[in-house]
Amino acid sequence: MAAEMKGALFLLACFLMLSAVCSAQENGPVATPVNPNSVEAPSPQHGRFKASSNASEVARIIGVDPDIARLSELAAAENLNSGPTTSLEELTLRQRITEGVMVASLDVDSVLGEIDYEREQVVELRSILRARRDRAIGSTNVAVLAAGTGLGIVGSLLQFTKTTSDAGNAVGFAAGGISTAFSLHGFRQVHGGRRPGWVLPNTLAAFFGRQEDQHSYYPEDVWVYLSSVPMGEGTQASRRQLLLDSWREAHRLGVLDSPQSKQRIALLTSTDAADKKLNIDVLNQRAAMLADVADQVVQMKQDLAEILRGLRR
Repeated sequence: MAAEMKGALFLLACFLMLSAVCSAQENGPVATPVNPNSVEAPSPQHGRFKASSNASEVARIIGVDPDIARLSELAAAENLNSGPTTSLEELTLRQRITEGVMVASLDVDSVLGEIDYEREQVVELRSILRARRDRAIGSTNVAVLAAGTGLGIVGSLLQFTKTTSDAGNAVGFAAGGISTAFSLHGFRQVHGGRRPGWVLPNTLAAFFGRQEDQHSYYPEDVWVYLSSVPMGEGTQASRRQLLLDSWREAHRLGVLDSPQSKQRIALLTSTDAADKKLNIDVLNQRAAMLADVADQVVQMKQDLAEILRGLRR
C-alpha cells in the first residue's frame, strides 16, 4: 500500500512540472530586466561623425565634407541593417577623407616649420645684437671713465699754478668733450652695431599685402583657414583680421595707412638682417607676432585631428 502511494505522488509531481513547462512555452520567453547601470554603445549615425563647428569648417575648406556626409549616410544605413559590413564605397570614402586630412596636415606642418625657422633666426640675430651692444657699451664706459677721470685729474693739477691754469682749463674742457663724444657713441651702440648679412624669411608679409619670400608662401588651404571667420565666437572678423586687431591693441602696430606703420611693417617683413633700422625692439615685436600666427595655425592642426578621430569612432 505504501509503495502504491509513493508511485501516485511521483506521477502527480511529474504532471505538475509538465504543466508548468507547457504554460511557459505558450506565454513566450521571459523578458530579461534591463540593468540601469549598463551603457549602450552609441550607434554610428548618432556619434561616429559628430564634430565641432570649427572641425566642420576645416572639412569644408579641405574639400572632404561631401565625403563625410556620404559616409554618415552609409553608417546610418548600416546601423539599420543586421550585420556590420564594410562596403567598397565606404573604404573609398575613408581613404579620400584620410588623404585630404594628411595633405592639409602636411601643409600646416610646412607653415609651422617656416615660422619656427624665422623665429629662430630672429632670436639668434637678437642675441648677437645684444651681445655686441653690451660688449661695445662696456668698452665705451671704460673709455669714458678713463678719459673723463684721467683728464679731469690732470686738469685739476694744472690749475694749482697760475702759469698752467689756462692749460688746466683747456684739459678740463677737452675731458668734457671727449666724455660727451663717447657717450653719444654709446647711445648709437644701443641699436646693436654691426649685424650679419642674413636673408630672413618674411612670414608676416602676407598679412600686410607685402611681397613674400620664396620660403614664406602659405598653402591655399592654410591661407583660406586664416582668412575665414571662426565659428561660434560671435564675431564677423576673420582670423587674420583678429590677429591684426590684437597687434594694434598691443601697440605693435598703428593705423595701417599711416607713415609710421608703413615703416614699421617694412621692418617687420624685412628680409635684410643687415638693415641698421632692424633693431632689437623690432626683433622682439617680430618674434611675438610670429608666435601669434603659429598659435592660430596650430588650431587648424587640432581640427584636422578631430576629423580623423571621428572616423575611428
